[in-house]
Amino acid sequence: MRNPELTYQTQSVKHASPLQLVVKLYDLVIQATYREDEKKVKEILTTLMHGLNFEHEPAEQLFALYQYCRELARKREFEEIRELLEPIRASWSDVANKAAVKV
Repeated sequence: MRNPELTYQTQSVKHASPLQLVVKLYDLVIQATYREDEKKVKEILTTLMHGLNFEHEPAEQLFALYQYCRELARKREFEEIRELLEPIRASWSDVANKAAVKV
């Protein structure tokens, strides 16, 4: 028997726009900070770093922020990571929602 939650998550990712996928990554990294899962935090931040398009201005700043958050994870400063990433996640979510309305 298939796990319904896993099926839902798989379908959710398959049908997500690129903007929605970024929001999902932020959700995952924030969840990992609550679990104090240093390894998962670093893995997700690395994924976000690899997804940056350096042809756009904020990429360098986001890259530096993600590097800083990786260092904070090493120091187990998970609350500070959340304080930095939650407002950015909210901005990505707003953009994703506005883009979805236009479609």
